[in-house]
Amino acid sequence: MTLLPTVLAIGAGATIGASVRYYLTQFMHTTMGSGFPYGTLSANIIGSFLAGILVVVVIEKSALHEAYRLMLLIGLTGSLTTMSTLSWESVEMISLGHYVQAALNILLNVVLSLTAAGAGVALSRYFLAN
Repeated sequence: MTLLPTVLAIGAGATIGASVRYYLTQFMHTTMGSGFPYGTLSANIIGSFLAGILVVVVIEKSALHEAYRLMLLIGLTGSLTTMSTLSWESVEMISLGHYVQAALNILLNVVLSLTAAGAGVALSRYFLAN
């Protein structure tokens, strides 16, 4: 693909992913409160699970055109998940002296996101094999 279609495909997915992350964060803030960054945690878990599924469907099975692959894997899941927000929220907790909360935030995001990605891959392989 040439530059412009690549940028447009990634940008379309990023617009959707960032919007989903924003509204998911707002929803989690409303339902769970603001004492812990549940929105970022849920966005990272959901995005990682989705990325795990898409890796199998899009890359291993080559089921989609390159434009869709870029849109979904790089644009959508890349903007839905957010390492920068995780980092910023954790640094803010540390600067406020909330060391245990920061450690829990980092641990939960990393462990649950990796678990979700692995589950997405495993489930996709299972369902696509049958």
